[in-house]
Amino acid sequence: MCFLCSNKVAPGHIRHIDYKQITLGDYADRYTPCGITERMQQVAADFEKAGIPIDLAPDLFLARWKKLVWNIPFNGLSVVLDATTDQMMTDQPVQALVEQLMREVVAGALACVQAIDPQSNRAISIEFVQTMLDYTAKMTPYRPSMKLDYDDRRPLEIEAIFGNPLRMAKQAGIDLPRINML
Repeated sequence: MCFLCSNKVAPGHIRHIDYKQITLGDYADRYTPCGITERMQQVAADFEKAGIPIDLAPDLFLARWKKLVWNIPFNGLSVVLDATTDQMMTDQPVQALVEQLMREVVAGALACVQAIDPQSNRAISIEFVQTMLDYTAKMTPYRPSMKLDYDDRRPLEIEAIFGNPLRMAKQAGIDLPRINML
């Protein structure tokens, strides 16, 4: 998973704007955390030899939900509000909505983890929400991927960003009304 700001500017040409965090996790059935596997370390070493830093995630399921903490509010609201990240972060009511959406994602992740493994203490810390807000406030003004797709009349990643997490949360018995609205 990538947390970076880049845009495809032409076939085969990507313009990197800001950030460069790449997270790698190993997949297991039933969302079981794998820890840091030897295979992950080998792949990360190849990237790092090429000058690309990699963060290793011992729990791919939580790492995916952490990515959604940013993706759900900023991708959705960028289209609905026709706004870039800096415009959303400087508008107090919008910033408050972003934070509410992020907190819903954290709650959805917790409910899903508990539905899979009721004894688990796996969770996204609420401090992570503030970290994402801080990163975005410092970010070079950016149009998220869904906004780029919308502007260029390409299909939107509705299922990946909204549909799948909403269905999973519903199955876990939690309602995420603001995310559902988006």
